[in-house]
Amino acid sequence: MDNQGKKYDLIAEGFAKMRDSFYKEQKYLDKLIKLIPSQSSVLDVGCGSGYPIASYLIEKGFEVTGIDGSQKLLDIAKEKCPKMKGVLGDVRSVTLAEKFDAVIEWWCLFHIPKQEHEMMIHRFSEWLKPNGILEFTSGDAAYEAASSEMLDQELHFYSLDPSEYEKYLKHHNFKIILKESDQPEHLVWIAQKLN
Repeated sequence: MDNQGKKYDLIAEGFAKMRDSFYKEQKYLDKLIKLIPSQSSVLDVGCGSGYPIASYLIEKGFEVTGIDGSQKLLDIAKEKCPKMKGVLGDVRSVTLAEKFDAVIEWWCLFHIPKQEHEMMIHRFSEWLKPNGILEFTSGDAAYEAASSEMLDQELHFYSLDPSEYEKYLKHHNFKIILKESDQPEHLVWIAQKLN
C-alpha cells in the first residue's frame, strides 16, 4: 500500500487546524511522562503538524523527533513546533540511527495494512533503548475499512484483534503496563521493552 502521508499532503492545512488541541491524549501522555526520565528523548511516529503531542512533550522538557509521511504537515510543524526534529519518510521503511527513551504512536498505525502491524511493533522495539516505553493506539477489534469522512479525503483504516497485539508485544520482548479503552472502538497501550 502507498504511504498515506501523501494523502495528508492534500488536506494538511485543514488537518493541522483540526488536530491543534487534545482530544483524549493528554491523560496518556502524562502517564508516559511518569515512566521515563526527565529531559529524555521521545520519537513521535506519525507526528503530523507536531500538535498536540510533540508540542506538549517539548513543553515538558523532552527532546522530540517526529516522523511523518506528509511533507506539508512537517512544513507546518517546522513553523508551529520548531524544536521538534522532523523526519520525512514512510514509518515502515525510514532509517533512524538514534535510539529513544520512549516511542509514541497515536492514530498512525491504523493507516498501515494490518499484515504489517507485527513488523511495526518490531520497529518500535528497534527504536527503543533497553527498558524504554512504547505508547501506541489500536482498534478494540480486528477491522479493515476506508472512509472519506475526514475532510473528504479517502483514507484506509486497519486494526488487528487486541489478542494479536498482546502476542506480538510478548514476542518482541515487551511487558504490557496498560491496555485501556479511551473512547469507543479504540485502545491505548503502554508497554515496556525488557532487556
